[in-house]
Amino acid sequence: MNGSSRRRGAALVAGLVIAIVAAGCSSGSSSESGGHSDGGAVAGSKPAYAERGPYAVGVTTLSLPDRKVEVYYPAKAGSTDGRPDATYVQTDPIPASVLAGLPQVPAGVDLTMKIPAVRDVSVATDGPFPLVIFSHGAGGWRGVYGSPLSGIASWGFVVASTDYAEYGLLAQFSGGVSGGAARTAAVHAAATGTIDLMTNENDAAQSRFHDAIDATKVGAIGHSAGGGTMFGLLDDPRVGAIVGWAPVGPKAPVTSHTPTMVIGGQKDIAITPASATRTYDALLPPKRLVEIGDMGHNAFSDACLAIRSGTDLIGIAKQLGIGIPDALLNLGRNGCEKGALDTKEGWRIIQHFTVAELRVALGINRTPIGLGLQSASAFPGVAITYRQQLR
Repeated sequence: MNGSSRRRGAALVAGLVIAIVAAGCSSGSSSESGGHSDGGAVAGSKPAYAERGPYAVGVTTLSLPDRKVEVYYPAKAGSTDGRPDATYVQTDPIPASVLAGLPQVPAGVDLTMKIPAVRDVSVATDGPFPLVIFSHGAGGWRGVYGSPLSGIASWGFVVASTDYAEYGLLAQFSGGVSGGAARTAAVHAAATGTIDLMTNENDAAQSRFHDAIDATKVGAIGHSAGGGTMFGLLDDPRVGAIVGWAPVGPKAPVTSHTPTMVIGGQKDIAITPASATRTYDALLPPKRLVEIGDMGHNAFSDACLAIRSGTDLIGIAKQLGIGIPDALLNLGRNGCEKGALDTKEGWRIIQHFTVAELRVALGINRTPIGLGLQSASAFPGVAITYRQQLR
């Protein structure tokens, strides 16, 4: 590898690591006031939604005018039988023109990721199903949360994950939209446009989602910078619940009582427990806060499995001899390093609390299941801190 290629590779990987964490290092200002409530706990100590739900899962790709949307959905019974799981390659979102200038991946290294969903199968016929829109974190892209999002879909949700080029992986190459009002307007338009897209798919007779989506039940999930995007929908009357995964907080004072949940990691060095608590305090009730022991910032995506196996882009860069500062490595791997909570166990916990919150906030469960102060003891061996203020 010549010096020019090495420098380009180093710049790419360092940019990716910075992008993953940079937008997660600050959150909206908030009051330190807050409250606790013991109410609203039914079957709180049982992890009712930790395992896969009753549906097999399909996945398909849709398009907005300027970006792609990956959609995970309950699959029709029998439609996935004998079909292979969907896959993607970690370099898929990187433009070919950029890849061409990088060092080649060592022979025998497979950057393919498998997700527990089958591509382009029929939608289950016993809907309609609530809609959940999702935003990745900074440096991410629509496909890199395939495992946790398909788990949520298995509980009877249509989950639409959109590319946010303004702060995603593509922004490292295209420059994205400049900061300030233009950027805020662009990401907000993408979020609301995703709701519109899926509503139109439900109404279109030729769509696989025709009459499969309940547009009266819409939730939103966002990781890191994506959490800030979704909190921007607090005043959207169509959105009935927002869950932030290690989220950046709201950018403006909160006036809406839309039900919210903040899920964070006690070892997160980007959105620290103190930052997650400030976000929680900035929100209005009903709200819940879940902090998971030994979990770091990047434990919410598929990336941790690749990192733990040594087949992630950062690991490959090290094999190629590309120097990356230890501080950046620590940020990029936070939550995936040795001693961190097992990735799949973390997904079980995240899935349980996310699904439990969506189901009660969107009116699927008349009373909370798997929530309340007792839920902190639902996963033996994992320290969980739980707070809630319901009124």
